[in-house]
Amino acid sequence: MDAPPIMQAPPPVPSGMGCFAKGCLSLVIAVVVLGVILIGGGLFVVNRGISMFTATAPAQIQTRPATPAELQVARAKLDSLRSATRNRVETTIEFNADDVNALLQNEPEFHEARNHARVAIANSIVSLDVSAPLDSAHWSRLKGRWFNGNIQFGFSYVDDNFNFDVRSAEANGYQFPRALLSAEFMQSFNRSFNDSFRRESAKRGDASDLWRYIRMATVQNDKLIVTTRAL
Repeated sequence: MDAPPIMQAPPPVPSGMGCFAKGCLSLVIAVVVLGVILIGGGLFVVNRGISMFTATAPAQIQTRPATPAELQVARAKLDSLRSATRNRVETTIEFNADDVNALLQNEPEFHEARNHARVAIANSIVSLDVSAPLDSAHWSRLKGRWFNGNIQFGFSYVDDNFNFDVRSAEANGYQFPRALLSAEFMQSFNRSFNDSFRRESAKRGDASDLWRYIRMATVQNDKLIVTTRAL
């Protein structure tokens, strides 16, 4: 039996997308990678565990189609964010779950998430239904397997640091043990993710990277609130 991979820093955010897509998808990638780490971290190394918590095919995640008016509002908010980062001015923009889902399903920058991600936000917690490939775990037993599940988490980005507070994770209809989501584990994960993100940002040298121009982002009540930075 091949051994599970040692826990590593999260992989880099993919390049080749618009600056907003890079930033937003980094959130999705982070929580999906958390699922990968949990699966590959040594607790579920037997075939039964892999069969329980992963699938051989992606799941289609249904999202209520946005009305033309809802899509117009969501795109206007996205354009405001782009304009603020482009012009280096400070502004605060609030996205609700309908805005995020409308953008995921309709904007070309988010084509990878279309029909594979759905967001709900309530009580300052994000509930993410996601279907994502696990090939990035670099473990042969997970090649061709998919994470189809739900992750619920708090999120903030302050002082150039991301912070994820995962409350629960479920995959393939099975709940991950709460013991895996300890404060110590989350502290280690956040440190690893931030270190990896900074290294990859430095390698890219991408002056248009979204997060360079974000002062703060946080989930509060039923909204994702983003404040840009004046430079």
